[in-house]
Amino acid sequence: MKLQAIREIKNIEFNNSDTLVIFGEVFPGGYVSGLIQSAKAKGMKVIYSTVGRRDSEGKLRKLTQEELESQPKPFINIPLEAGFDMEPSHSGERPVDLCQNIKLKEWADASLNKDLMEESRKKAINSFRQRTEQWLSELAQILPEQGNVLIAHTMAGGVPRTKILLPVLNRVLKGVGPRFFSSETFWNSDLGWLCEKNFNEVTAQTYRHLLELSQSLRETLNKANRKIFYTAYSYHGTEVLVGNQYHWQSYAPYLQGFAKLELEKISEEFFNEGIQTCVFNVPEILTKSSAVFPGVEIPLYTILGALKKDGGKNGKQIVSHCLEKMIENAFHTIMDTTKKYFEAEAIKKQSIFEKWPQHNSAEHMEKMLHTSKTLANLHKDPQQSITPFLSEILFKSCGSLILQEIYQHKQPFCWLGHDVIASDINER
Repeated sequence: MKLQAIREIKNIEFNNSDTLVIFGEVFPGGYVSGLIQSAKAKGMKVIYSTVGRRDSEGKLRKLTQEELESQPKPFINIPLEAGFDMEPSHSGERPVDLCQNIKLKEWADASLNKDLMEESRKKAINSFRQRTEQWLSELAQILPEQGNVLIAHTMAGGVPRTKILLPVLNRVLKGVGPRFFSSETFWNSDLGWLCEKNFNEVTAQTYRHLLELSQSLRETLNKANRKIFYTAYSYHGTEVLVGNQYHWQSYAPYLQGFAKLELEKISEEFFNEGIQTCVFNVPEILTKSSAVFPGVEIPLYTILGALKKDGGKNGKQIVSHCLEKMIENAFHTIMDTTKKYFEAEAIKKQSIFEKWPQHNSAEHMEKMLHTSKTLANLHKDPQQSITPFLSEILFKSCGSLILQEIYQHKQPFCWLGHDVIASDINER
């Protein structure tokens, strides 16, 4: 696999007769917010969806009338939550129930009943496909009678909702010294097996189900000379400015990466059948979900260098706004600190494109968490971090770029690096 990055800005060809459809749910501060903003700016109609909610007994349900009042319209109220961690097997036990008695000291050697879990997984797949068919039926009824359609898949994550995983993942993602847990050891455990399977069902296989089950919709639209596009969000490292050159780097340990690779493969499989699908590998930002990965924000700081180098007047204004919140000489410190970080052997070892995704090491975790704190300490007020602001800049630009690139339809997956984002901001 080669890194296929977007390098140029194109004219958006969607217009006010077209429709953006969200397959999943829109949560504040997520990447799809930028796509929705860009679509609305073009006059496109947006159709929203939900992953649903769980009742007091843990059963998946639609949104209530009260909950619907705060949702944007039009809205398809069919719960699209995926994964099998909450699905009972014939015994009545859910995978989360089978993990209930695992103690922290014994997690690495805990043995799970994989047969029951596989049964839960198959039941959950059937349930998800049935709900997706219902969703597609409702979508067909409310789609405008003209224009092209872009369906944006936003499904990701899938951490099983069992208490034992919180302290274990805390040490895998945040542990240093005696609190360090090897992500590879975790991944090879039965708990890791459960995570891998659930991540795959939520992040990757939901895209397969969407592409398979919407064949009838594609045929209907194509007969009317209307186009239908599919896109999904992914992460597979990002090209950022290191010194004066853009280099690919990645956060580690990104355990969801194995499911992201499968997502790319699924897109490629359907792309080769002539279906207009593209998975976009977007840069690191801070969201509610990514905030659990301390250190993931380190590359985010480097966008300041990209904006100063390739962002033109607009980019320089963003940099100036950020530096007002930082201590004196912060820009030089940020660029110097991140350069030393990405060029450190401990980090380079965990950021090899051909080996992605990679597991952690004790030395790598120490370096990453120390650098994260160093950059955070450059703020005048720790409560006024520039990272949420920069995250918003990135997801807005990514939305614009995705809307442009998906219409051209040249590859099943691609990367959006800091270089093209800076160029996009320069063009505004």
